[in-house]
Amino acid sequence: MLRLACGLLLCLLCLRPALASEKKVEPLAEAPVGLSEEVAATIQETGFRISDDAGVICDVWLAKELPLKPKFKPTLRVKYPFQIGQLVGAIRYPEGAKPTDFRGQPLKPGLYTLRYGLQPDDGNHLGTSDIRDFLVGCPPDKDVKPARVEDLKKLFKLSAGAARTTHPSIYLLAPPPEKPSDAPTVTTDEEKKQTSLEASIAGKSGDEKVVVPVRVVVQGKTEG
Repeated sequence: MLRLACGLLLCLLCLRPALASEKKVEPLAEAPVGLSEEVAATIQETGFRISDDAGVICDVWLAKELPLKPKFKPTLRVKYPFQIGQLVGAIRYPEGAKPTDFRGQPLKPGLYTLRYGLQPDDGNHLGTSDIRDFLVGCPPDKDVKPARVEDLKKLFKLSAGAARTTHPSIYLLAPPPEKPSDAPTVTTDEEKKQTSLEASIAGKSGDEKVVVPVRVVVQGKTEG
């Protein structure tokens, strides 16, 4: 009996770190502060707060509505109907946090806009991800117009200001759920140490309104 009791106690102790790192997402009834007036007008006034027992990981807001690529069909490497340089949302890290982007580049706590970009298909990014869909974070004091940044070089240069390097600050858009969920969820890949937000964003394809499910990695980095 003593051996059994010790075994059970050991199991409970082993479970404690896992329980302590449990992630959750909750509605956030506030708009992001720090965006230009024009950009703020395109972003939802409520967002999502992702946290664990240690506190807030980040806050995320999505765009009110996005015009989508017409007649888009997903491929093996491009899963999302977004257009290059579209303003997709914003992300905020609390004071005291030590966030990184998907490449592991350190970021300062604070607010960043999020725009859609494609990983260059030039052979220099092998191992980062099997798909090309990414969001790039941009400093809000430099990203003040909601219009698309269609030139990838300009987009990446704008985003590099967030990471304070020569490389854009990137967030992986993992393959989306098959169907939009009724409520946002947060998932954790313990093996890769990645946390993802699953939510839906309103889109428009021509005259048709479309709900686009998204899955963005908000915590963790590539192993490549």
